[in-house]
Amino acid sequence: MNRSIALMVLLSILTSFPALAFDPIPGDLNGDMLVSADELKIAEDSYAKGEISSDVLAEIRHIHERYPLSVADAAGRNVTLYRPVRSIACTVSHQLETLRSIGVPREMVVAAPSDIEKYSLFKEYHDLPTIGHFYEPDLEKIIQIHPDLLLVHPGPGPTGQNYLQTVLDRLNGTSITIFCVACSRPDSYSEEIEKLGRLLERENESARFRAFYEGVLGSVISRTKGIPEENRPKVYVEYGPYRVSNNPTLDAMPIEMAGGKSIITGRTGGEVSPETVITANPDVIIRLVYDEDYDAKDADDISKLKSARDEILERPELQNVTAVRNGRVFVMASPFWTYLPYSGCRHFIGLAYLAKILHPDVFADMDPRAVHQRYLSEFQHLDYDLSKRGTLIYPEP
Repeated sequence: MNRSIALMVLLSILTSFPALAFDPIPGDLNGDMLVSADELKIAEDSYAKGEISSDVLAEIRHIHERYPLSVADAAGRNVTLYRPVRSIACTVSHQLETLRSIGVPREMVVAAPSDIEKYSLFKEYHDLPTIGHFYEPDLEKIIQIHPDLLLVHPGPGPTGQNYLQTVLDRLNGTSITIFCVACSRPDSYSEEIEKLGRLLERENESARFRAFYEGVLGSVISRTKGIPEENRPKVYVEYGPYRVSNNPTLDAMPIEMAGGKSIITGRTGGEVSPETVITANPDVIIRLVYDEDYDAKDADDISKLKSARDEILERPELQNVTAVRNGRVFVMASPFWTYLPYSGCRHFIGLAYLAKILHPDVFADMDPRAVHQRYLSEFQHLDYDLSKRGTLIYPEP
């Protein structure tokens, strides 16, 4: 059998059996997952003889020029692709939101996390098969769907188990490429945007979104980094009455970036006593709410946000706390805060709001609502009017 015929046989196998555990690379004749210069020349000769189409030749040439492609993921693994990604499965909504921001077509996404139907923001994904959540993925269903690329969160899950190793072990040999990205953390999101852009050949789109994202963060950080310690407001952030994050250090990150200082940094997370808050005497209190999809609400429906704020303002033990005395108590819905149910990739918009809350004079010219609207319209491609939909912060600074 000559090499031209071998090439046609290989391409025939690829077309007939797209879900094989070993997915042949077009133009790869010796099975090393690469298209060498010699193999490209054979494909060009086959095209000249009318044995393969121009589309097939273009695909082989593209793979020769760009692949293999290796990118380090959030777990420190060096992940290699040998051909363009044609299908993607996601295990958290943050990943879907990021894919939309960098222009990945909806048809490339073939599976979604199990809680996707709870989010009104992702209606176009509601008909997708679901594959569990990042810390409890349905591995058998993933194998059945067989995406080219599976995006998983670096973890850990709620119980701290090493789920990632289980996923890697079970999917070993399936030809499903696994890539870890959180797509939510302000300390890593910019880099993850760039990496996903490379993996998915959306470099221009990811660069554009990254510039927008970094522009918002940069506008905040450049103004707050020089604020002296004595001028940084003390901030208390709670998830419920005297209930704080299980990891106060992570929650302190956006507070510090916005020019404040958390009163619970260095403490054990979970619960704090009223005495702790009273003694710290915060200048600002932020209450986070996450019991429902606030994007689905009418813009004028502030009832639950107002109720949460009023509850804090009416606590008898807090009446002499500076934040309560001055009315500097704000309620923020989870899309604006990382690490919460319903949270997504909008932490940078929450940061803009937080900066304006903490330093209204410094950020008098910043319009977080306009930033939010641009993100939803220009990068999420949603018909979402903030004057009609969504109640994400109260009162608005």
